[in-house]
Amino acid sequence: MLSAHNIVAGYVDEIDILQKVSVDVEQNKITSIIGPNGSGKSTLMRVICGFLTPKSGQVLWDGTDLTGRPSHGMAELGICYLPQERTVFAHLTVEQNLRLGAWTFRREKARIGAELQRVYELFPLMRERRKSKAGDLSGGMQKILEIARGMMIKPQILICDEPTVGLAPIIAKEVYDTIERLKLDGLTILLVDQNVREAIRVGDFVYVLEVGQNKISGTKAEFETNLHDMIKDWLQI
Repeated sequence: MLSAHNIVAGYVDEIDILQKVSVDVEQNKITSIIGPNGSGKSTLMRVICGFLTPKSGQVLWDGTDLTGRPSHGMAELGICYLPQERTVFAHLTVEQNLRLGAWTFRREKARIGAELQRVYELFPLMRERRKSKAGDLSGGMQKILEIARGMMIKPQILICDEPTVGLAPIIAKEVYDTIERLKLDGLTILLVDQNVREAIRVGDFVYVLEVGQNKISGTKAEFETNLHDMIKDWLQI
């Protein structure tokens, strides 16, 4: 469904953050990408989502070449990207934040109403808190609001860049539970995370990046069976 092949990319001419990195994302699955700080995970997401043009390599979406296509056109293709940074508008209500997710079809009132009701069915807590200021929500609920807002475009794929960074474990669990539930509803998910255990637990297929290169990859079962040895080798303990 989504493929990135032999991606070479960086922010200055002399330094390549990514060195021929390749990943394949299967439909209706969760694909997890893990790796230490500086391994190139977020850079790869920026390439895939059009924020950074690679020096070489190719990004394919359902057979269409997206390489170098600008980021503002991704939503219309059914691609939803959730960056690591908090993106809720704190002084707006929950519902106002959700309506901003319909920006690409902002003049279609009937469609906005229908999508809003669909999202409320997916996220009942958002309906309950629809008149609350987004800034009054907990950190975990703000992240779930971001996910819910992304669902307004009815995406085919959700790309999450470290969605639980800075959250307490019990709050992060709510976010992971939401991601798993969306997969069960048929959504394809690409998850970038530093929480190795949770990324493997929820993922169907896992890639490890190290210093801008593919290190190892495999199914969830393979990683769960050999997790201890893989992490020792990864960290070179």
